[in-house]
Amino acid sequence: MKLSIIIPVYNVEKHLVRCVESVIAQELTDYEIILIDDGATDRSGVLCDELQQEHDTIRAVHQKNGGLSAARNTGIEASVGDYITFVDSDDELCHNSLKENLEFLVNHPEVDMLEYPVEVHACSPHAYRLSFPDETQRTDIFADWIRREGYMHCYAWNKLYRRELWHETRFPVGAFYEDTAVMPTIVRQCRGIHYSSQGCYRYIMHPGTITTSYRYDKQRQLFENNHRLYKEIKEDNALHTEAMRLWTCCLNLLIDLGRCADVDRSDYETIIEDADKHRPAYKALIKAAPNAATRAKLLPLPLVGLRGYCHSYITLTKSLQP
Repeated sequence: MKLSIIIPVYNVEKHLVRCVESVIAQELTDYEIILIDDGATDRSGVLCDELQQEHDTIRAVHQKNGGLSAARNTGIEASVGDYITFVDSDDELCHNSLKENLEFLVNHPEVDMLEYPVEVHACSPHAYRLSFPDETQRTDIFADWIRREGYMHCYAWNKLYRRELWHETRFPVGAFYEDTAVMPTIVRQCRGIHYSSQGCYRYIMHPGTITTSYRYDKQRQLFENNHRLYKEIKEDNALHTEAMRLWTCCLNLLIDLGRCADVDRSDYETIIEDADKHRPAYKALIKAAPNAATRAKLLPLPLVGLRGYCHSYITLTKSLQP
């Protein structure tokens, strides 16, 4: 079996068939689709069984609700393919997103992961396309991923993986933004990564999905995952400028966290205090700033401290609650 396509399923009866049809249309010849019914309370579980009956390439697995990570982990353990990919059950694949990309991996055994384009927030006014020129990175893999700001698009889907990458790695059960927790570990294992211009994953924005419900506990984990990555690379002299960029990303996430309508003020103050211990020195920020405009934005930080900076910015933008 060449490719296992893992699709977690939970209360998506309106979207599941469309999603699966987009996968079947990929014209693959040696593959399996694993539908993980994660305790759905609508007809999604029934649809999984019906799709299994209609297509001999589909297997349906039913389990108690454990969340997206638990469903993906079940799919990994149930899969038998030499390669693995993930598709969320309310998204879809554009034509020819998998076949040629899979062939590339098969023909290049030194490459362990392939990333292909995404239409982010498809079907919304905020849609945009994330594209890549065809390029293979075989040395300095993790540092190159940081330089490309891969942490900004470390989705589990829109990638094909050699199975060995998942022998010991699993998604953290019960976590939000689990992709940002796992992807650095996956990248560190890669002997080569190919960035492909072929195909497109349609990441569709639906009302009520995990990314459209802006809650403090969810945003807290996103900040923590990125801040942990920053702390891991900030002492690497070869990644000095990249660490500053990642710090800027963390600072923006920290401000967004404080703007959540359900913010836990006490917990937020604790997070700011910890972040302040690890933020770069002011001189390092100025040195890394690419232009005068960026320097101007950084100036208030050393004058008022991280806490004052965040609270001042939140006050100024309180009318822009997400």
